[in-house]
Amino acid sequence: MRISVTRAIKEIMKLGILTASYKTVAIEVREKLAVPEKDVAPLIAYLKSECQVEEMMVVSTCNRVELYFHALNPLQQAEKVEQAFLCFIKQENLNFKFQRVFGREAIKHIFRVVSSLESMVIGESQIAGQIKNFFHLSVEGGGCGFLLNQVMNRAFLTSKRVRHETAIARFAVSISFAAVELAKKIFDEMSDKVILVIGAGEMAELAIGHLLKAGCSQLLVTNRTFSRAVSLAEKFNGSAVRFEQMESHLEMADIVISSTGAKGFILEPKMIKKSMKRRKHRSVFLIDIAVPRDIDPAINKVSNAYVYDIDDLQTVVDSNLKARQREAGHAEDIIEEELDKVEDWLAVLDVVPTIRSFREKVLDLANVELQKGMSQMGDLTAKQERAVRSMMNGFAYKLLHEPTVMIKQKAKEGMISSEYLQVMNDLFDLKKQEEVQQSSKVVRIK
Repeated sequence: MRISVTRAIKEIMKLGILTASYKTVAIEVREKLAVPEKDVAPLIAYLKSECQVEEMMVVSTCNRVELYFHALNPLQQAEKVEQAFLCFIKQENLNFKFQRVFGREAIKHIFRVVSSLESMVIGESQIAGQIKNFFHLSVEGGGCGFLLNQVMNRAFLTSKRVRHETAIARFAVSISFAAVELAKKIFDEMSDKVILVIGAGEMAELAIGHLLKAGCSQLLVTNRTFSRAVSLAEKFNGSAVRFEQMESHLEMADIVISSTGAKGFILEPKMIKKSMKRRKHRSVFLIDIAVPRDIDPAINKVSNAYVYDIDDLQTVVDSNLKARQREAGHAEDIIEEELDKVEDWLAVLDVVPTIRSFREKVLDLANVELQKGMSQMGDLTAKQERAVRSMMNGFAYKLLHEPTVMIKQKAKEGMISSEYLQVMNDLFDLKKQEEVQQSSKVVRIK
């Protein structure tokens, strides 16, 4: 009987997923399905006791709730897992069904989620950390065993490859971060730049955070209600400026962010011309994220003054989203490569005990002969002793290399039978497979 391909398919088909994400389920339902971190361990214990599952992992973020499980027959167990889950969270009467994914598609789904291809914003960086956190919680809760450990670790490696080998995360896809990208194009150096914020809106606050991370050195905040200016300035270790004194501080600002509820322009060309003269015409970047606009677009006619409104920034965001989508195609190729590696790993599982036993046998014999030979050589210099050990070490590993490669390759091709392994075990008097599986011993020539 061929064992490799059959083993790979059988192991992969033991994996099932129940998923509810922003793509298929409204936030009102996802809120009811959410699992607090403190409930992960008791939930896993409950599901394992109520359902015939060998392994279980729970994921719960603002955009998705998912259950990954390993069972002899996941298609049959999926309904039981779903009902037990709803019972645990006291939502038995919820009119809801999880989407179900099995086998290779389940592994692919996990890889896509961890690599942020299933996120609202493709390429966002938080999801891998969130999944890793729930993986650790599930491990601590006794949910993850041999298969899920391997799949999840491969998923995190895949995510790392996607980030390093594609540009999927290198394009700004938020209004606030797009403003920072534009600022970097105007200024070669950000470390000495002063930010002036007019208003205290949420988008302005986000932009402040990004600009300070980019290296801007000083923050000024002004608002019609001075107490709000003080509050926002204190949050970022900046200084508050009274609204009526704003014009006198314009000359200090290299980057101006305006986000107020004013019905007319707050900044006009004549004000900027005066400030530009006082700042010796050094460039100034004005970001208008207010609707209606706060900054007169005619300021663009002032030399070295650059005005961008929310539509300009949205154009940058849309362009970057398209760029991320193009990069997602490269990410899909990486995921397919990693899926093949998982299948290869599963295909050789049956031959690993024999390979390990063969390796231990050869290295044990090499150690014995090495010690015997060294005892007969008398006193050797340190250099001579290293040379002898190196020679024996090289011989042992060269002897192991070709049989190991050949057995693994034949296993991947479905050309290894259980009888083949038994002959090899008998031929070299190897340990029984059960003994090898229980041993974690790694033998090296000392």
